[in-house]
Amino acid sequence: MWFNLAVAAFCGTLFRFAPLSACILFLLIIIHCYQKQRLIYILGFTAMGLFFYFYSYSEPVADFDWTDTKRGTLTSFLVFTDEQNIDGDYFSGVALIQNQPVRFSYYIKTENEQKKLVSSMPYFRTCSASVELRQPLPNTNGLKFDYAEYLKRQNIHYQATVKNIDWSSCRKVELNIIDQLKLYRVQLADQMMISDRFNMRYVVALTLGDTRYLSTDELDKLKVLGIYHLYAISGSHVALISVQLFFLLKRFYIPLYWCTAAMFLIIPIYTILTGLSPSVIRSSLFILIYMALKRYGINLLDALSLSFLLFLLVEPTAIFDIGFQLSYFISFILIFTSNLYQDRRPISLLVITCLVSQLASIPILLINFNSFQVIGLLTNLLFIPFFTVVMFPLCTIILLWVILLHTLPGWFDYLLKAAFFLNDLMIDIYSLVHLPDIHMANTGAELYLILTLIIFYILLRLKFSVIQFVSYTMALFLLLYCLSVIQSHEEGVTFIDVGQGDSSIVESGGQILVTDTGGQMELPKEEWQKRRKENDAVAFHLHGVLKEKGYQKIDYLLITHPDADHFGEAVHLLRLIHVDYLILNKEAPGHDKYDELLALAKAGDTEIIDSKQIDKMRVGHAVVEFFNTRGSFSEENDSSIISRITLGRRYLLMADAPTDIETSLIAQLCSAEIDVLKVGHHGSKTSTSDELLDCVQPKYAVISAGRNNRFGHPHEEVVNKLTARKIHILNTQSDGKIEFLNTVRTAKRP
Repeated sequence: MWFNLAVAAFCGTLFRFAPLSACILFLLIIIHCYQKQRLIYILGFTAMGLFFYFYSYSEPVADFDWTDTKRGTLTSFLVFTDEQNIDGDYFSGVALIQNQPVRFSYYIKTENEQKKLVSSMPYFRTCSASVELRQPLPNTNGLKFDYAEYLKRQNIHYQATVKNIDWSSCRKVELNIIDQLKLYRVQLADQMMISDRFNMRYVVALTLGDTRYLSTDELDKLKVLGIYHLYAISGSHVALISVQLFFLLKRFYIPLYWCTAAMFLIIPIYTILTGLSPSVIRSSLFILIYMALKRYGINLLDALSLSFLLFLLVEPTAIFDIGFQLSYFISFILIFTSNLYQDRRPISLLVITCLVSQLASIPILLINFNSFQVIGLLTNLLFIPFFTVVMFPLCTIILLWVILLHTLPGWFDYLLKAAFFLNDLMIDIYSLVHLPDIHMANTGAELYLILTLIIFYILLRLKFSVIQFVSYTMALFLLLYCLSVIQSHEEGVTFIDVGQGDSSIVESGGQILVTDTGGQMELPKEEWQKRRKENDAVAFHLHGVLKEKGYQKIDYLLITHPDADHFGEAVHLLRLIHVDYLILNKEAPGHDKYDELLALAKAGDTEIIDSKQIDKMRVGHAVVEFFNTRGSFSEENDSSIISRITLGRRYLLMADAPTDIETSLIAQLCSAEIDVLKVGHHGSKTSTSDELLDCVQPKYAVISAGRNNRFGHPHEEVVNKLTARKIHILNTQSDGKIEFLNTVRTAKRP
């Protein structure tokens, strides 16, 4: 009954977003009740679904002008919480302004200020500060992850750029017991890091769930191998430490009821000390409910269902958290199938459990990330037992030693070095194995439900034999891989919102041409200013769009000229996705800026094409012509590669070409009328001449410029020219992503 109630609650919450899938799930409940001849339960399940349908309702984000998200500047007391991070010259986290949580950011001005901050972090202190408030910008590229919604689920409705902080005004605030534990957690992490012991940043991540000290490269390496979840505190860590603790207490011959009482005290404390992630809360609730109600006949599935209902009652929006989804679904699958492999040998049990967990994660990962790392099937077979038997117990002992004795003997370094030698050796070996990942474009929720039902069918094969189960599993992966290869793609041109910059995608016949990547100019930084975690904007803009369109690689990447706002993210892009061909002008003014990009392209087997060698090419069914590829140029903008694309409509992409370049090429550019003009230089008055507009006579003009940019783009003169000619203006500032497919649509009005 409890399980059906949990599913009914899930259906009620899900109905607003995927009504057909919710109805199918609820129909399965009705069929189950009919088979069990418990039709009266249907009323209770319906009531539960309706309750959560209305209970989970939240007001939609009010529509506002995307071009202006500022909400004023004020001087107020800023109450810092435990969520703080210093990375180079960047100080960020969550603070309270007038009792309202905000996500703040502050650029540290001097190295001395940074040292003082690091030595005495302002956890739970209130300081006078001058802040500029703004509303979080929704995902203007229409991606599934919406940062504004993510903040809203944490009751954060504003972001704050802190201009100045009066550190002399800082005072401590009174703390409740939970805040005291949170303070102890972050101070403990800082204390462990100050010790500067071998790989202590990994120990902190494994024991306290604090990944602040891991670099972007370190995190990416773990994600590629599908083992990042082992370094992030999850429900499995709670379960493991609970088993270890219960076993230890029993070995000291402590009575069972005292053991249980100790667990009820320690598990909540550990939950707070590890950061209160949804998966940890799930595991803690599950264990405590099962221990409390086991004597009353409650089973594991009922305990899991009760914890699910309690979680949703407290935080109904948790259903959108990836950790929550994975934790509950994998736990349910493991419990659901446990009777099918209870009596297996240890090695067989390990293989089956790993495969079951990986199978259960497929729909969740595809829904949220559009990809699944197949290599995770292999890596987890070794890493899970290694972490269970070696790594996690060792790190837990180190944590307890520091907590109880406030120091750490030198011989722990030898143990850590031995453990991480094995860990790094396995990572290096697996890094040599190249298995293709599964990438799927966005699709309806119903298809993921069908995939889930197929997975359930495969799991039931365990009833007959492990060989049959493994065979069906391999067949599923082969099917998914084939679907990812042959999946259909759209035909058209998409202009990405990358802020103050340019980036577009031409897609036709399963091939794509990406023109520019966007980016920001990076000023030279001193050593103390450099960050562990890079602000990888391309992952949240261009690469995110490519993933959700289902592309596994880029066929052609065109870099128009060496301005940072056009190619600044190219290096990051090549680290995220393979590029077959890179097209650029090797002799453009400022071409030395391409050095790192060219080195990375050569290392990644990307063929480099000099733009002088190519005038026309095909991308699927699209014909792409290049202009301004030859000649001697004095400035970077003068060397902008202009492209004309014919794919149903005809597009002219002007990059940053100024008016004198337009004039010199007018005969070539005007050889055909244009449907869509990508306005030059982000709408600057230095481009888009009257002569060009009168010649090509576009129906649409696309402007790509950053909100509140310091250049004032687009300039009023250009907008007036376009308006006077009755050209329909689309601007990434106000429209977000702009797509010319069968129809013209934007992120603002899909």
